Amino acid sequence: MPQHGVMLHLACTLEKSPRVEQRKFARVELGAPVSVRSREGGRETGMIENLSAGGCAINAPGTFLVGARMFVTIANFQSFAGKVVWRNEDGRFGIEFDTPLHPAIVDHIARSNP
Repeated sequence: MPQHGVMLHLACTLEKSPRVEQRKFARVELGAPVSVRSREGGRETGMIENLSAGGCAINAPGTFLVGARMFVTIANFQSFAGKVVWRNEDGRFGIEFDTPLHPAIVDHIARSNP
């Protein structure tokens, strides 16, 4: 196989690999307190592990199911609406915001919660 064929094959393999994450927004690692409230009324507090303009990863008790509509309040900021898009058995789950946050808001939250 010619050299360019090997590189093309590798690129195609990586593109199809489920282990390669492709994100729309850059993430910021955090360890900030967060309050999550489902639209049905359940409320929990926990820690936000990371944040991007498009969503966040949270570690909190509760059984919020994939697809549940949520409000997320991060350390004294307004609530952001979204839905649960993934969940682990250890209490971690991911929220995709209904409307992406402005990058300046993500930066401000990150600077406020070092």
